[in-house]
Amino acid sequence: MTDGDTLGVHDFPEATEALAPEGASLELRPVDGMPTWFGRRLARALLRLVSMEENKPAQLSQVVTPTAGYFRRDRHVHPAVDPETYRLQITGVAAPRVLTLPELLALPRETRVCVQECAGNGNHLQGSAGLCGQAVWEGPSFASLLELCGGPGPATHFACHGLDDLGLLKRGYHYGLSLDELTRARAIVAVTMNGEPLSRRHGFPSRLIVPRIYSMSHVKWLGHIEGKTSPHMGIHNRFVFTNKERRGGKWVRVQARWIGLKSIISDCRAARGGGWLLLGAAWGGERPVAAVEVSTDGGLSWQPARLQPIREQVARDARLASGEVDGAWSVFQFHWQPPGPGTYKIGARAIDEDGNVQALDNDPDVHGHFNQTRVKWRMVAVPENRLPAGA
Repeated sequence: MTDGDTLGVHDFPEATEALAPEGASLELRPVDGMPTWFGRRLARALLRLVSMEENKPAQLSQVVTPTAGYFRRDRHVHPAVDPETYRLQITGVAAPRVLTLPELLALPRETRVCVQECAGNGNHLQGSAGLCGQAVWEGPSFASLLELCGGPGPATHFACHGLDDLGLLKRGYHYGLSLDELTRARAIVAVTMNGEPLSRRHGFPSRLIVPRIYSMSHVKWLGHIEGKTSPHMGIHNRFVFTNKERRGGKWVRVQARWIGLKSIISDCRAARGGGWLLLGAAWGGERPVAAVEVSTDGGLSWQPARLQPIREQVARDARLASGEVDGAWSVFQFHWQPPGPGTYKIGARAIDEDGNVQALDNDPDVHGHFNQTRVKWRMVAVPENRLPAGA
């Protein structure tokens, strides 16, 4: 699947007919974080200084995010790995082994369609919530690699190590998960993204993909899978990607892990006959997303959006049919007829199959930058020439 083959921007059969032919759109402005302090352009430049690049907002209403421009969060190091000398070490298991790239590519593959999201995406510092995307990943399952090694042996946890090494300046990135977490998530070692070999930017020649767990665990340029008999205690696990939670009257450090229930309105397009079409995606949580509601008055009232569940999307599109979609987002649309020109505060909230509703704000018993599940509000200025007919 190449960039040109990804699904259309709306992913609804009737969406094209609902859009005005001139294709006008309105800017959705974050209500907090760097875009409000410095402006969107300078905020993007500042994010690049710390090696973060966001997806364009309109790409977040697509079932498959194009590879070109796909978000990244790394450490400024994109190693040029030689495919001839590349080796994937697997140690700490029943029968340790080393795989060459041809050996890795020859293994049976599985497909995952899932959200990748920075653990701090959309926090009160960043504001813009563009450090996420959804791609089609393919590669051998983590479980099958362990089978190739005779099973996990004594290992109950695994640390994955990248090849983005700067010698004395920076060791290769590393992150650890338990065997139970990797099994529950049905992790794979991906060798393709959207039907093409991984690019250098996205982790060539292989990377870990862990559906439903934040992407600090999706180690790129994978060089070593290390089986361990206790949790990995690297700096990124212990200190970097952590929150503090109030438990029993005490604040306890907790690692970021499973993606929480969330949604975002990412695009506002002129609708045929007047008004606007709000487009976005919803994902996360322990249960599938069953509904999305939209507010255009800052949360005073909520109205149902039209959700296209990911499983229905798979049924409509053969390119996704072989992929597992646990952890994938579902897209939605809402036809909005503003009562008049002016500035509106709009947002969406996801509701899962058990009736759990995305929170309006962050949990006061959780402090930190990670797993920000609050409603992502946006301000939008509606001009007079796009009012509904007769207004």
